[in-house]
Amino acid sequence: MMAMRKWVTAWIVVCGVTPGSALAGMTSYSLTEVASFRLETISFFVVAFLLCALGVRWAWNVLARDVSWMPLLKYRHALALLVVSGLFVNVALTLIAGARELLTPGAWVRTGTTHHLATPEKAPAEWLEFGRRRALEQLRDALWNEAKANGGRLAASPDLSKIDPALWQGIHPQGVRFGYVAEARPGQGRDIVAYEGDDYGPARFVLRTDGRVERMTSAELAQALEQQWKGGDGQ
Repeated sequence: MMAMRKWVTAWIVVCGVTPGSALAGMTSYSLTEVASFRLETISFFVVAFLLCALGVRWAWNVLARDVSWMPLLKYRHALALLVVSGLFVNVALTLIAGARELLTPGAWVRTGTTHHLATPEKAPAEWLEFGRRRALEQLRDALWNEAKANGGRLAASPDLSKIDPALWQGIHPQGVRFGYVAEARPGQGRDIVAYEGDDYGPARFVLRTDGRVERMTSAELAQALEQQWKGGDGQ
């Protein structure tokens, strides 16, 4: 029996080292470049996983020497511990991703295995312009309501007004207040009631007494305010 095994082993070795003849035109099977790359990546992570299991086993057993109730950890137990830990981490990351999508629906777009912020449907400049206009419109509504309660007169200054202070700041990140003209009377002429300051750039939005929110350049705004302060009609 032993002799038979030796002959079989020798035959396998001879067949393995002896080059075989290949016929022309024979089909050759091989992996594609993408498949080969993925196989190499998977192999790397498998080896890294096995090495991590060795590290976990070593660290556990070092600690177990000083803690009497801790049993020694075998290699297969270390592998099982890593698998279970990985499953818990995967569940936690999935819950975090789900919570992120619930809090900001549609804000993230999946690209392969990762996510990135979705491109806004409109250009940021359009959204910013809308926000600036909307801020002055909200201030207008509050001013008009306050004027109705005070016989058509506006407050002498923002500090004396009962309007929410946040409305005077608009969307400016530093909370800079709108400019304010107390002499203006809602519904009379087209004088300027409130306007954006220099921090908003060369193009400013202004609120007029007819309730409209308009865009003006810095030069146009300065000229209109000068005329208004001199008793002009602000046209």
